[in-house]
Amino acid sequence: MRKLFLFVLMLLLVGFAALGHAVFRPFPSGSVQSWRLQPGMGVRGVAKRLVTEGRIPSWSGQLFRVVARARGLDRHIHAGFFRMHERMSVWAAVDILTGPAEAGIRMTLPEGRTCRDLSGILQQAQLADSTVFASLCENADSARKLGIPVGSLEGYLFPDTYMFGGGETPMDIARAMHRRFLEVVKVSVDSSSPAWRQLGLNGVVTLASIVEREAAVRSEAPRIAGVFWSRLQQGIPLGADPTVRYALGKFTGPLTKSDLAVESPYNTRVYPGLPPGPIANPGRDALRAALHPDTSGGLLYFVAKEDGSREHFFGRNLNEHVQFKEKAAHNRRSRGD
Repeated sequence: MRKLFLFVLMLLLVGFAALGHAVFRPFPSGSVQSWRLQPGMGVRGVAKRLVTEGRIPSWSGQLFRVVARARGLDRHIHAGFFRMHERMSVWAAVDILTGPAEAGIRMTLPEGRTCRDLSGILQQAQLADSTVFASLCENADSARKLGIPVGSLEGYLFPDTYMFGGGETPMDIARAMHRRFLEVVKVSVDSSSPAWRQLGLNGVVTLASIVEREAAVRSEAPRIAGVFWSRLQQGIPLGADPTVRYALGKFTGPLTKSDLAVESPYNTRVYPGLPPGPIANPGRDALRAALHPDTSGGLLYFVAKEDGSREHFFGRNLNEHVQFKEKAAHNRRSRGD
């Protein structure tokens, strides 16, 4: 009887040792990274993700769920950002997730990017699934909920630096960006602006988005807006390649003749006037330029100098434009491009 007791005791000790090893090993190792626990993710989903990412041992998913429930994580799980090691024990992972989340993540969304660009940036920062955010941006119902006058969020999400806590849904992020857009527009709009009176909100934002994509040098934005404004008044097609690229979804590489002839209301080389909506999300400078275009000098053309400055030559007529194009071609050859 005594031998049986000792044998059972030994089995229990071995079992507890094995369990302790499984729960508390491996010790945390690797770099510490910001890890987002997404809204709506339960203990089972967290366990699966930690195993998939290799942060806890591959066999410990079920064990994680047991320890998490024993420590009450299933009742108090909350979305946010947590500092996680590349590899750690089940106990360490649960310990981190039952503690406080980080204060938040500072996120800069750059000017002149499309909604699809922004969705990729947000996914890289673990703030939103790129497919979900891109679909939301193209959803007319989402636009209607935010009070946007067109069937898309394109152009109405202000590029800026934001602080996100990690508990936001894609719609929460879009709402924050649109709220900032409205604040900037409210400060920037001058009711005496001819552009505002003639084009309205969607027209101004659409013009600003084209200016944003063309003006690599910010100081040129008012003059570029002036060229487009003058063309609009004279019924001359804007001839803006970024609108063609938007229509094609082709944002790199040269445009071919067939590209430039694409049948689309966004093709401003073919159709006069503004396209139906914005082609990117413009920043403050582009919005101000669209509201107050510089029309001095009667400029109707511009072409990149191709000298490395990212600036443009501006011309008043076709003859000047041809001369500037030849000069740009010379600069390009001189640089070996």
